[in-house]
This record gives sequence, structure tokens and C-alpha cells, in this order.
Amino acid sequence: MSPSEPIQGLDALVARVVEVDDLPGGRAPSYRLTLDLGARGRREATLSLPHVAKEELVGRQVVCVLSGDEALVLAARSHGQGPVLLRPDGDVEDGSPVA
Repeated sequence: MSPSEPIQGLDALVARVVEVDDLPGGRAPSYRLTLDLGARGRREATLSLPHVAKEELVGRQVVCVLSGDEALVLAARSHGQGPVLLRPDGDVEDGSPVA
């Protein structure tokens, strides 16, 4: 696979968090995110990040994987920090494919 090709088999792209609401009923603080995928529209995703306030998420870019109408926000599981969101090092266009 060439480094410039998207990861084969995964529809991974960069999205911007445009809205965050509390998700009732979660074991830990959980949120419902509205993600802007640029030309691909908007999708909703759920996220449980107990150490991140929802105000910190609005406007942040994240990496997500799409499966039909569902979006899954990706995070690394750190032993010391818990889940840490995957995101681009710099600002890119919303909807940019991850390669």
C-alpha cells in the first residue's frame, strides 16, 4: 500500500466536532457528538472521555471511521492517561481521508 492511499478497508477521515451533548445513561460521562465531515455531511457519534469537558471538544478535529451512517471516533488507550483522541497534528480540511 502506498502511503498516499487511504487505509484499505477502512473509511477513515478527519471530522470536526461541531456540537456536544450529554448522553444520559452512560456509566462514565458520555457525550453525543455531531461531526462535520465536510462534503460528506454530518454524522453523530458517541464518546466516553471522563477527563475531557464537553466544552473542550467543540471545534476540535478528530479521526473517525465511517460504517454506513455510523461514525466511530478513534482513541488510543493509554495506561497512564486513559483514552486519548486521535487527531491530526495540524488543521486540515474537514472530511480529509486518513492515509
